[in-house]
Amino acid sequence: MSAARNEGPMVLPRAFSLLRLLSNMQDGLNLSQISNRLDVPKSSLLATLKALTDQGFLVRRGTIYQLGPEAFSLASIILAGRSLRQIARPFLEKSMEDCGETVLLAELAADRRNAIYVDLVESPKSVRFSVSVGTQRPLYASSSGRLLLAHMSDEERDEYLSTVEFKKWTEVTIVDPDELRTHLKETVIKGVAETYGDFTADASGFSSPVFNSDGDVVAALTIAVPISRALREKEKFAKAAVHSAAEISKILGFKGSVE
Repeated sequence: MSAARNEGPMVLPRAFSLLRLLSNMQDGLNLSQISNRLDVPKSSLLATLKALTDQGFLVRRGTIYQLGPEAFSLASIILAGRSLRQIARPFLEKSMEDCGETVLLAELAADRRNAIYVDLVESPKSVRFSVSVGTQRPLYASSSGRLLLAHMSDEERDEYLSTVEFKKWTEVTIVDPDELRTHLKETVIKGVAETYGDFTADASGFSSPVFNSDGDVVAALTIAVPISRALREKEKFAKAAVHSAAEISKILGFKGSVE
């Protein structure tokens, strides 16, 4: 009885750990592999595996365990009931706490010519980047816009670059299509778009892509920083943007590597 009572509190965390592990293993794992990866004795895993299999959260094919239909059904129900903004919100808050700067979530506006901020967590610092939800920025002149532009199809991006009316918002705004194309290629390679006073002279942005389960970019996670602080800690803010966007992408079911 004592052993059973001691085992009880571990059942739920172990079940979640098991589901999380197998969600990243498309081909599944056998009992020994699961035991090694979770550092849990095989004997302690058997009851959890059986319960999850009986409920349809796992399927067993020979000696291999994989996620079952109930796991996918539950995930779909949860995601269907939540907007991207709701899913991303805790990660925006955590990112702001970690880096101390304003963190934004941007999507393509309806006209697909601008990026629109759909949520944000503002820095508490006296000198900070400040903007309202619903504010739009041109794709070519903002870090979130460039990130979204970089991940458009070749056809849509070419159409945009050939028809947009470039405006020199600041002295460093890129208004040459060929120069912008170079920046966009670098953005895809680096996984982050960076601007230093391109739209507003005293503001910088670090944006990284949020992917859905199909590998499509659905948003940009942006850390917005006064340019003086951005220039001192470029690498820190770029890494923070990439990490936070990757965490949201995982929740959305993206299996690729983004860090």
